Amino acid sequence: MFKKAFKGKKRRLILAVIVLVVVVMGIIMALSKPQKAKDESKEATVHPIQVQPISESGVVKARHQQEISVPEGAKVNLYVNDGANVSAGDVLGIATNQQDLAEATNQVSQLQTQIANAQQKGNDTGDLQSELTDAQRKINRATKNIVAPYDGMLSIDDTDTNNVKMVIDSVDKYLASSVTDFDYDNFATGAVAQVATNSGATTSTEKITFISQIAKTSGKVTTYDFKTTAAAKYRVGQQVTLKIKQDKVALPASAVKKENGQTYVYLVQDGRAHKHQLPVQKSGASYIVDDTDLSSTATIVKAPGTRNLDGKKI
Repeated sequence: MFKKAFKGKKRRLILAVIVLVVVVMGIIMALSKPQKAKDESKEATVHPIQVQPISESGVVKARHQQEISVPEGAKVNLYVNDGANVSAGDVLGIATNQQDLAEATNQVSQLQTQIANAQQKGNDTGDLQSELTDAQRKINRATKNIVAPYDGMLSIDDTDTNNVKMVIDSVDKYLASSVTDFDYDNFATGAVAQVATNSGATTSTEKITFISQIAKTSGKVTTYDFKTTAAAKYRVGQQVTLKIKQDKVALPASAVKKENGQTYVYLVQDGRAHKHQLPVQKSGASYIVDDTDLSSTATIVKAPGTRNLDGKKI
């Protein structure tokens, strides 16, 4: 009986030891997991985001526009129609001052009669001949050729036949648009603009040729006019959309460190973080960087805080 009691006690002791070992091992494992996770944790990283193009609306305009002089009250005989394309020097029609023509024609007829009578009488006709020459010049001046000043397209308004109006738009065109004060510093002459008509049927690549330094204000909005080149296939007056590519990338503010007046990011290369000085420009909650200084495919530490991660394995 004593042996049986001893064996039972021994068995319970062994079980208690086993349970104790299991509990201790569990505690050790539980305590070691957070440390292990901490040791193996990885820094969050991000890629710079390519800044989207600036989109503006615009209209096609003629580089030069000129009203062609047509004498008011003149009878106009046009050789071309509205919308015609003409070349410099083309005669577009004639404009005749009916009153001047009638007066000069009547004067010529009278002088010719006076000269004939004077010649029959053997009188001197020198003064009469001089007046006749002047009257004939008046006839020539009463009829005027209408001439195109340069290559272009005509707009003709002949609703009032006594006051015909003609305007010529040059073949050379440009795109007129405007940029807000917010985006002004992101524009530069020579920059490329992708252009498309609102229907999308016509597209081209143009360049910015002019940016005004004089602001225009409408309400609370400040804008600056700018111009681009325009392909010949566009029509004057067409509405277009211009997209100006931005060679810049955006970084979250948390990724940028400032030390001693300099700005840095931790650039991840070959699995390690490298402190990289970088010129940046603040824009809202982000920093903007030229993509020549930082590619959109680069990997950077998202939030280094105040830690020194230079050389750390990421």
